[in-house]
Amino acid sequence: MNASRKQYVLRFCRFCIVLVMLLICAGNITNSVLLKYGFRDTQQLEHYDETFSLIGMMNGTAPKPYVYRSTLAKIAKRVADDIEPSVQQKLFRSIRKYDSLRNAYFSGVPDARWTPGVAIAYHLMYLAIVLATIFIVLIVYRLARMHGYRFGAALGFTAAFSFIYPLTFQQGGYFYDFAEMLGVFGAMYFLLKRRMVVCTLFVALASFNKETFFLVPVALFFLHDRSIALRPRIGWLALQLACCLIGRQCIMSGYAHNAGGFVEVHILDNLRFWIKPGSYFSFYNLVAKGVFTPSLQNPLLSLPLFVFFREAWKSASPRYRRYFLAAFLPLLPLYACFGFGDEVRGLSLAFPAILLLALGAAPRFSSIFEPAPDLREALPAAKDTQPAAVKLPAAFDIESASHSRAQT
Repeated sequence: MNASRKQYVLRFCRFCIVLVMLLICAGNITNSVLLKYGFRDTQQLEHYDETFSLIGMMNGTAPKPYVYRSTLAKIAKRVADDIEPSVQQKLFRSIRKYDSLRNAYFSGVPDARWTPGVAIAYHLMYLAIVLATIFIVLIVYRLARMHGYRFGAALGFTAAFSFIYPLTFQQGGYFYDFAEMLGVFGAMYFLLKRRMVVCTLFVALASFNKETFFLVPVALFFLHDRSIALRPRIGWLALQLACCLIGRQCIMSGYAHNAGGFVEVHILDNLRFWIKPGSYFSFYNLVAKGVFTPSLQNPLLSLPLFVFFREAWKSASPRYRRYFLAAFLPLLPLYACFGFGDEVRGLSLAFPAILLLALGAAPRFSSIFEPAPDLREALPAAKDTQPAAVKLPAAFDIESASHSRAQT
């Protein structure tokens, strides 16, 4: 095999590995969340249409503020309703033959409401969630490659993201969370690529998914490189804010008679939760039923995360620090007042900024948590001498050539 053909084979192998990894990571994330929360269909049967189940969201009868996030659900219902009745029945028979997705994730839907249109809309929503998650994971992988990670290290970082991200859904999860994450990650990624038209398109589309998305362009303003003049930065910010205001007006109009309020205030409940000592030692069975994983505030996770991100902050570039502060600080009062317990998904608009900090520290993961050689020598020697372990290459080693690149 000549060198050229070998390169083509290796490229195809890398493509296959990345594709399989994306599917595995997306499956782990969506399965972890949907197995526990589904589409929030386990609601009271009386006035079922007026609950925040997916059916209530699709019909626009869900209570406020949930109904403001119903655009994607309404699109799925519209597409399902526009299918020819004969094709609907054929698809419905195929769905009812096994009903595997419903049995796994949508079992709370009453049988009387599992109609052809509803069943197809549910499957379309599930497909949309899976595709959104795949593209989120792909962006994470591409960001790692942009920051000089080698092929294997980028895959390892992507896998680590897919393990940690589901733990942010400890108290709840909704279908619109995945579209929101895709919007904010896509906008951040294309800003770093300096493709502002695509970045603005992500902002405009995602603004129809959630009414607080206007905070994203405000934070992105601080992520611009210093080489970009202030006038175009302000211009793009103004355009993106205008798109967000238009989207916000569209998704919040027409629901004056829906039950509920503009927001749900949980500040007292949150205060009681955070002053309760037991809240810091809780375990949840989110990743798999019967496998209880620690909550993020549990010392098993919070202490390593604190040590890691302290080092990440020290080594982060100024623009990444500015971006993190601009994305995170405005969310803190919103999270304290309108969040619920340790539902860290309420801070999702800051997740891309947190990821950028993590990208800078992940190559030093071993050096952060493993004692330095001089410290190990100072430790007392073990009584039983064991053969030295075979030293494997560090998973997050970066090519020496990548160190010469300027940080993106």
